[in-house]
Amino acid sequence: MMSKIALLYEEDQSETLQFVPYLTTLLQQHGYDTYIINLSREEHKLNDPQLKDCKMLVVLGGDGSILHAAHLNAAQGTPILGINFGRVGYLTELEPQELEHELPYYLDGDESVWIDERAMLHATVKQGGEQQEFVALNDIMIARGTWPRGVYVKTWIDNQYLDTFYGDGIILATATGSTAYNLSVGGPIMHPRVEACILTPIAPHLAENRALVIPQRSIIKFQIATNAQSGIFSADGQWNCEVQDGSTVIIQKSSQTTRFIRRKPPVHFYQVIHSPQQVIDEPSAGQPE
Repeated sequence: MMSKIALLYEEDQSETLQFVPYLTTLLQQHGYDTYIINLSREEHKLNDPQLKDCKMLVVLGGDGSILHAAHLNAAQGTPILGINFGRVGYLTELEPQELEHELPYYLDGDESVWIDERAMLHATVKQGGEQQEFVALNDIMIARGTWPRGVYVKTWIDNQYLDTFYGDGIILATATGSTAYNLSVGGPIMHPRVEACILTPIAPHLAENRALVIPQRSIIKFQIATNAQSGIFSADGQWNCEVQDGSTVIIQKSSQTTRFIRRKPPVHFYQVIHSPQQVIDEPSAGQPE
């Protein structure tokens, strides 16, 4: 019986869809069966127990696809190999044109291969006598809803009251997520191996409300004051819910992690953050001849 590798893609990205048959054949040539997952389908939103039987997850797409795969795989911890069909690709490992030459190193467990383990966040949203739980690899966000008024977010760190922020919202980002929405709103970049989180206000009313770097194991509590309007809670920008006035969100380091299979050294991160952003425009980009 052949070993199995999960192959994940999104059908609305035509270039990844075209790449699937080629990669399936390539993996079969190396003695691997494939378990193919279309991330665009609704049934692939939660943990998939079949992933525990796979040697690795090969994800075709950009960082959004990687985040989706990380949620699907959170309980299993199967290593992820990301193939970049997005722009910069902070979370991916290889470009499509590198795959044929580089793939054997990852499949055969070359001595240059290592596991990059990334911390995740666990959030509990409490409102109306009920609670929901979420995990995030990049960030947790509280933001105002559709009304053009700001939201108040009372904030505690390890039971110590910090401040009440007023503005468009607030982000708690992991080091991994420092290059995501946190960066867009002026937060700092952290190397992914730094064991810390960043608390970043979104368009704060007061200029002195700056980003704050805090220990990764801190417990953060937010309480939302929205008056008559609803706010928005979001985990990794993909798992969202409305939050009402008085709702609380408690965030701490998750027991689950996301594991990436790497061959490029940790210092490669510095090259990625200074590389020009190149959008793949052609549907056939990266498609082998």
